[in-house]
Amino acid sequence: MKKLFSILIVIAVFYSCDPVANMEANIENLTTRDLIIEFVSFNQDLSKTLEIPSNETGLFQEGFDIGNDFLEPSLTEYDSVVVKNNSEQILKVYKPNDPGKNIYIIDEYWLSSEPSKRFFKYQYEINNEDLE
Repeated sequence: MKKLFSILIVIAVFYSCDPVANMEANIENLTTRDLIIEFVSFNQDLSKTLEIPSNETGLFQEGFDIGNDFLEPSLTEYDSVVVKNNSEQILKVYKPNDPGKNIYIIDEYWLSSEPSKRFFKYQYEINNEDLE
């Protein structure tokens, strides 16, 4: 009887825990050139740079949240996203309110999936046409 009671307590504690959501956001370079992607912030500690070779994918952001059952990438801390080639030539600059295909608009331009319960995967694709 004590064993059954202990098992029931463990099960109750397990089910009462807050859910944990995990997220992974990638940027895929579908162009014919290697890209440097700079995420620019007024706070230099938040700025970051990704180097993504042609036809490769780079991890932009990953995260988890206890007590949440949905996560998505966040670009709110970045003032702009600058795409350059290996020669540091600027090919594209994304700003939060720019019209057209925009990396800041998660629900329209990022591919999303939920491969498992409370694990969300996002992918933004950069094509040659995006840089013209």
